[in-house]
Amino acid sequence: MDWHITPVARKSYLSGVEFAKDDRVGSSLVKTAEGELLRVDVLLSEIDDLELPGVLICRWTQAFKPKSDGGKEEAEALKLTADNLFISLFEGEEEATLTEENRELKHFLGLMLERRRVLRVKSRLRAYTRYVHRPSKREFLVAPVDLEPAFFLENQEKLSFLLDSGEASSEADSAAEESTEKSAEAKSTG
Repeated sequence: MDWHITPVARKSYLSGVEFAKDDRVGSSLVKTAEGELLRVDVLLSEIDDLELPGVLICRWTQAFKPKSDGGKEEAEALKLTADNLFISLFEGEEEATLTEENRELKHFLGLMLERRRVLRVKSRLRAYTRYVHRPSKREFLVAPVDLEPAFFLENQEKLSFLLDSGEASSEADSAAEESTEKSAEAKSTG
């Protein structure tokens, strides 16, 4: 199942102020009461005043980069997949840097996309895993996190949009098992 959301907005969801180049923008992915996904973009200075119109799935920050109108890239970005969500979690971060924001979600998506062969492991150390995104050849650093079953139970509803409902529990179980195995492997080799 594919979900469709808009790319970064051109103005703040809260105040309606147009974003300028290099403004710090806080983006949130929200699941509304109707079950729709909504991307909410606000200036970082407004984030404390924001009341989300649903359940927060994840949040990230980025520098606003205006895009040209009518580009193919923008049309492709409308289609939210696990691949696009993974990449969007790294928007605004310098390539090959490690951040603490959304660690569990980044780790889970990394394992899921590695399994689907969208990501390739370039190196796996105790402190991080360096993935190469096959289609774009970009590199991403993901901190290893022990994904406890509690993470999947607490976030089952939030993660269900990434997977068909029948696959969700088996994919999550596989990712939890892989995470445990790879953490043990990293500790023994690191």
